[in-house]
Amino acid sequence: MQIKMFDLARDHKEIKSELLKITDKVFADGEFILGKEVRALESAFASYIGTKYAVGVGSGTDAIKIAGLAYGLKSGDKVVTTPNTYIATAMSLSLHGITPVFCEIETKTYNMDPENLEDILRKEKGIRLCIPVHLYGHPSRVDEIAGVCRKHGVGVLEDACQAHGSLYKGKKVGSFGDVSAFSFYPTKNLGCYGDGGMLLTNSDSIYENALMLRNHGQQGRHVHVIEGYNSRLDEMQAAILKYKLTKLDGWNEKRREIASWYKRELKDVPVILPEEESWGYHVYHLFVMRAEKRDELMKYLTHKGITTLIHYPTPIHLQGAYRSLGYGKDSFPKAEAVASEIVSLPLYPSLAEEEVQYVCEGIRGFYAG
Repeated sequence: MQIKMFDLARDHKEIKSELLKITDKVFADGEFILGKEVRALESAFASYIGTKYAVGVGSGTDAIKIAGLAYGLKSGDKVVTTPNTYIATAMSLSLHGITPVFCEIETKTYNMDPENLEDILRKEKGIRLCIPVHLYGHPSRVDEIAGVCRKHGVGVLEDACQAHGSLYKGKKVGSFGDVSAFSFYPTKNLGCYGDGGMLLTNSDSIYENALMLRNHGQQGRHVHVIEGYNSRLDEMQAAILKYKLTKLDGWNEKRREIASWYKRELKDVPVILPEEESWGYHVYHLFVMRAEKRDELMKYLTHKGITTLIHYPTPIHLQGAYRSLGYGKDSFPKAEAVASEIVSLPLYPSLAEEEVQYVCEGIRGFYAG
């Protein structure tokens, strides 16, 4: 049996006919950049998350970048985030002279530890924005994080790029901060067929700034009041995403069911399975467990036709790109320990129960041997 980490072709087989109708309509309309489909998706996604505004951009990375710059970050400012996320969380802003500061994680959810955040904000000067990441689809303790930030006069940018539809105490993530960012990368819970992203906010000023920043700093046609970028979600992707948004909750429920199969089959195996806090609704963008002899396990599963990945093997503070920040090994012991053990198992809505059983048989066989 061959089991992929993701299988987009299989996932989308059931909606192929609808997708073809959508693409035909976009071609017939002849509007491809910042048209009615983008506006319709922005309205639908803002309503889904529970914010006043949404701004479609070219990628999740650009969503973080434009969100931070629209908030008002300038070169020389600092942001605080976690070291165990995709590097774009930090790099999207550090390229603009904004320095990342890192915060330790909680080992249960792998998300930002609000207590450590409090210590950092008390000691570190110049931090203007906190970027909690809702990693793997599990919400961070975002209200506690926001409360700590308010006390120190720091804003909040939620990185929800892996958490479409995730809930914190019954409320959608992406609706708690001053601004939030989502990615529509193809393998996301809500993904397009290329790159795409969106930022959301209730702030009039952040919204107006983001509209200009995504489109060459343009306030009106050929009226450029600030320097901006070319980061525009195109009509084709927006039209597809608008339709797929109607399927998202069902797909998330299927992901949760598949995660329950893994937990059932692996309950007696010596691995640490992902947990869901009582206040959280995990949408399992990834099913990430911790395993001893992780690398050997991955090789063993590869020989059985099972693809696995690591999200993410090297924390950001240990990446060569950020050597100048002065962090070193043991700067964040929890994040580093987790990175040495985590492994992501295949999980996508069309994954069959017998395929999950095959993966789990492989894992049990490795540890039994």
